Amino acid sequence: MVKLINKLFLVLKFLLLVLAFIVTLYIVMIMYKRLGKNVVEAFCLFLPYVLLIGLFVINIIFKQKSVLDKLFYNLTCTLVFCLIIFVGLRSLFDKSMILNEIMGYGVNLLFFSDFIIFMNFLLYGLCVGNLLFMCKFKKEDIEIL
Repeated sequence: MVKLINKLFLVLKFLLLVLAFIVTLYIVMIMYKRLGKNVVEAFCLFLPYVLLIGLFVINIIFKQKSVLDKLFYNLTCTLVFCLIIFVGLRSLFDKSMILNEIMGYGVNLLFFSDFIIFMNFLLYGLCVGNLLFMCKFKKEDIEIL
């Protein structure tokens, strides 16, 4: 049963990663278009997505059981991507903001821009967790001072 749930979260992890990337890309393109900036300047926002996609592909190609069989890690990845999608959709469909009524803005960019820092922190945390699971440590390798 645990293996079935783990496989479910493993598949959801990849699907939600792609969906979270698309939602983030769409909102950042709207944000940078409204500010008059070039989207290429937002590369640092998408760097954790690129790192995660690379790490996930490496895990699948080399069949690293130390990462793929971690139920808690797959669940955490799924929850983080669901949170990013939820915040993105809330900022897209928020109709209670004042600027929507006054100027006709359809996207709550302030809500999303406040979340960008936490989003990057969570995504970099997933990268670090994946790297730590890739490096198997034995009890003999760790010396306690």
